[in-house]
Amino acid sequence: MKIDSVKIYDLEECVVASGLPMLSAYDENEFAESVAQFKGDLAQNQKNKHFLRACKLASSPSASGHCNFLKGILVAFNVTGTQAWWMQAERYSHFVIDSSMSKMHRLKSMDLATRCHPKTPELSRETVAQLVASDDIESLIYACPMGLELTARVNTNYMQLRIMYHQRKAHRLCEWHAFCHWMESLPFADEFIIGERE
Repeated sequence: MKIDSVKIYDLEECVVASGLPMLSAYDENEFAESVAQFKGDLAQNQKNKHFLRACKLASSPSASGHCNFLKGILVAFNVTGTQAWWMQAERYSHFVIDSSMSKMHRLKSMDLATRCHPKTPELSRETVAQLVASDDIESLIYACPMGLELTARVNTNYMQLRIMYHQRKAHRLCEWHAFCHWMESLPFADEFIIGERE
């Protein structure tokens, strides 16, 4: 599994916005100042009232609604995973695929020997050659191993990553371990995604 080109949006704004439910009046200048203050380093943020409140809210169960601000922290990235992993990842409703590699358009030109996970049983080169030569793309797609690795651009949010982390951290598929390890590297992952480590 490979993950690259990661971008995170609205982290600071959502942390500050987590306090909106307790405001009697909103001041856009005060909001902007609070966001600017929060953009400091982690040591400063440990004492920041917005960060402390967000950590407390994030520690509540997802179903409580107190950690809804996590939905606004958007994460975009490219991920390369096997078809087996993609089938499971696509079950998550807020895991939006912007664009992805196409088996239908490119499978005939892919080198399956190099595009598959190392544990993938080898599809005989003769079978692949026959299917490519016959231009029977449908049979080629059905014969394609689940270990074929495909890349897609994905958009999601911290709330969805939090759910995925806790559901998949002990999964049998090694790619989920890699994906969870990547999530652990995101800013404020301990506070907003992982929570208490075991």
